[in-house]
Amino acid sequence: MGVARLKKAELYYHKSVHEQIAAALQETGACQIISSGEENHQRPSDIEALISKNDEILADVRYLTRTLTPHYVDPVPALDRMLGERPEVTMAELEELAAKTNLKAVCDNTRAVEHETGEVRLKLSDARNTASILSSLGFFPYPLSVITEGTKTLTGLIGTIKPENVGGIRAALGDFSKYAQDTELIVAPFSEKEKPAEVYAALIYSRSIEDEIRDICAKNSLSPIEVPSSLTGTADEEKERFAGIISELEAKEAELAGKLDALAQENVPAVQKLSDYYNSLSARYNGTAMSDETDSVMLTRFWVPTDRADEIRQKIEAISPETELTLDDPSPDEEPPSLLNNGNMVRPFNILTELYSSPKYRGIDPTPLLAPFFWIFFGMCLGDAGYGIVVFGLIMFVFRKYKKIAPGVKDFITLFLFCSVSTFIYGVISGSFFGNFIDAFLPPLIPLKNALMLVDPMTNPMQVLGISLLLGVIHLMFGLLIAAYDKLRHGEIIDAVGNDISWFLLIVGLCLYGVGLGGMLPPHFVQIGGAMAIIGAVIIFIYAGKGEPNYIKKVINGFLALYGSTSYLGDILSYSRLLALGFGSAVIGMVINLLGGLAADIPYVGWLIAVVVIVGGHIFSIAINILGSFVHPLRLQYVEFFGKFYNGGGEPFTPLTLSQEFVNVKA
Repeated sequence: MGVARLKKAELYYHKSVHEQIAAALQETGACQIISSGEENHQRPSDIEALISKNDEILADVRYLTRTLTPHYVDPVPALDRMLGERPEVTMAELEELAAKTNLKAVCDNTRAVEHETGEVRLKLSDARNTASILSSLGFFPYPLSVITEGTKTLTGLIGTIKPENVGGIRAALGDFSKYAQDTELIVAPFSEKEKPAEVYAALIYSRSIEDEIRDICAKNSLSPIEVPSSLTGTADEEKERFAGIISELEAKEAELAGKLDALAQENVPAVQKLSDYYNSLSARYNGTAMSDETDSVMLTRFWVPTDRADEIRQKIEAISPETELTLDDPSPDEEPPSLLNNGNMVRPFNILTELYSSPKYRGIDPTPLLAPFFWIFFGMCLGDAGYGIVVFGLIMFVFRKYKKIAPGVKDFITLFLFCSVSTFIYGVISGSFFGNFIDAFLPPLIPLKNALMLVDPMTNPMQVLGISLLLGVIHLMFGLLIAAYDKLRHGEIIDAVGNDISWFLLIVGLCLYGVGLGGMLPPHFVQIGGAMAIIGAVIIFIYAGKGEPNYIKKVINGFLALYGSTSYLGDILSYSRLLALGFGSAVIGMVINLLGGLAADIPYVGWLIAVVVIVGGHIFSIAINILGSFVHPLRLQYVEFFGKFYNGGGEPFTPLTLSQEFVNVKA
């Protein structure tokens, strides 16, 4: 239980069997390869060549995956694939597929179609931009060649201008007779009542006065636009011509998309399998590349769980008797990776620890310690027996339907299966079944519901608040005791007493003192609590000044340390969120039932609307409240609980394994 014990293995073998050895280690999924540790470690030359060749193939595989997957219609639904409904293949079958698949030819065909598609899309974009310009040039009565080519003596431009500047440019052109005689200004019609921000305008003028015209345009903010040189007919003629061009290009684009679709349907299943195959080979080769070598012998070092060591030895000896495997415990100065090894009831909670940080190899695995608290907190936050039944039933349906769920995914789903049980239990003792569904629609069951109720958040929220804060005190004090135990086992007795046990005495003592004064415990608990609090406070005061030679600073440090007790008050109050989330879930359920009851009064169709409102509303409530019920208890673990004793910082155990992104690869 906890962090698995590891052995450091050193495997000596002949170079002729290095591929078989690497394959065997990879198939077990239990060996984390260790680098040689040399700064200028030279990778074996033959392995280097294999890595280089494999990387080239992987580049093609990734290109095909990236390009063809968006065009692939997968016959297997995405949810089914995520839950393990994927083809099962062996490495031998994948090797055979790789040998008969011409990836280079598929890449060449795909690249050719993709390149042509890019060219067509570029032309289509240009054509659409031109068509957009032409749609605004219907006001221009002459062939566009006047603008794009001009004549020997005339040229022109088209641009945009603010309506209020049109009069100014007309006046400027009319100031000199030569401008008036040698120019023509044509402005697109617009409404005087609803003036647009800009209008199109065309200006035809003599080439001899081009500089003056350009200057007038600039002064009156007429901004020329670029008209493609290919436009020579009238705007209407060109618009019709470009409509045909766009239609042809769209047809060509659709044709090329069809080719990509066909390539995808034909090749993606094989490409996905080969992706896992070549990624597996890449991991294998890179693992082998960390080995040391002589002319004929290779040395591979790796970490392996102690309980898998015999299995590894048998596999290696079956490949070649000319091997030597030594297994040693980690030396005190080594920091091996950490592999969480918990039983079936705790393993689903491993992900909560791993999301935060893996423990160090010789450290404490907090998973068994946080599991019961998270289980209780989740149940209190979701807090509805009906919701617990729905979640439990849905997960059991998933497990019954899908038999190949990956272990990590299955553990995560199992976490919610466990929490659905605590949700049901708390829902029963708090009288919540789809909110107040029993009170609103099933009156005969009210006596049974009331008989099972132990707390009532709706009428007595202070009772539930007290339970939440009590759980908070227990949770925090448990964290302090774990921290004290960890220090004691490392011989840090003074730090354990001064930094952890002292706070335990102070906080627990104050709680006993206050509860005793309130009459909820026998009177002698007042004296016990007071004594504990005083002892704890004295230890904290003295410990805070430890190592400080100046007596004034000792006293100041002591008072500052005692002032830190306010942070514990804030931590304990954080657990009020257990009441808030459970209360919110119950209120949302009541509102949904109320709306359903009101809808039921509608003549003829009221019952149907009520069913839709109640079922749909509670499905939404389950979805949104599960999220909060996961996040907030997790925050209590990470911030309040872990903050007392756990730092993490371990390196996760990452064994050499087969890639199984798209298929289930069997050894």
